[in-house]
Amino acid sequence: MEKASSAMLEDNENQSVDSRDLPPVVEEFVSVQKIVKWVSEPDSFGRGGSGAKYAPEDNQDFRPSMRPPVPVLTLLDDGSMEQGEEIRLRRERVAIGRTSGDVQLPNDPAISATHAELRRTQWNGGFQWHLHDMGSSNGTFVRCARAVLHENATLILGARRFRLRNPLKPNTVAPVGYDTNPIDGRYLPEAVWPVLIEAIAKPSAVEFSLRSDRLIIGRAGGGGDIQLDDPLLANRHAELKRMRDGSWLISAETTRNGIWVSISTVALTSSCFFRCGEQRFRFVMS
Repeated sequence: MEKASSAMLEDNENQSVDSRDLPPVVEEFVSVQKIVKWVSEPDSFGRGGSGAKYAPEDNQDFRPSMRPPVPVLTLLDDGSMEQGEEIRLRRERVAIGRTSGDVQLPNDPAISATHAELRRTQWNGGFQWHLHDMGSSNGTFVRCARAVLHENATLILGARRFRLRNPLKPNTVAPVGYDTNPIDGRYLPEAVWPVLIEAIAKPSAVEFSLRSDRLIIGRAGGGGDIQLDDPLLANRHAELKRMRDGSWLISAETTRNGIWVSISTVALTSSCFFRCGEQRFRFVMS
């Protein structure tokens, strides 16, 4: 039997065989060189090479139909919005905390013992992921393009946190002689205009009265209406705009560090960022 096997191997080695014609079973190849050749050269599936071409109609990638898709949660490296430790979310709930949970970050004192939780629910024939703050001391934040600010919201701009003090509520009664629904912000007295105040309990906390319908927030010397001495800000970092109902909308410019707004519960998009303590996360639905 051994002689017969040797003869068969010698015959196979003398034959010129196109790797694309070989069956995709590595165990059938005795020679290491043949295994390397099979792995490194393009085959009919385009493995190992960049020259694979498909028919125009053959453009649909495989997606599971009987189980939920698996998103990737990345614990971003310091100073990066791309690289970090990746975790694939295969369970319905994933808890984040300093000393408990599925993702533990014991080196960050700004993270509560149980800080936040990611939850998967069925929605509209598919699945939706939500981010929940679990009553953390320092809040859970999402990076936003736009957000309507309310009196309990905390806003991170650069290295500082801000809140709106005395924001006008949509149901506030307008001055006599004007329509009360909706409120036209152009006719509001200055007494009801809110203040953007730094969310720290220190005498050095800065505050800015919002006395215009539209204000630009940016770095000191950048020409904005509200200027902060903070290298993490751009000259034009964000815009605050008062809406007709009296609420305030903040919109981010295209900046490196963006704006972050606190949440209690929020539905996650297919690609987004959030923050617990000083740890930033990226959530991507595959």
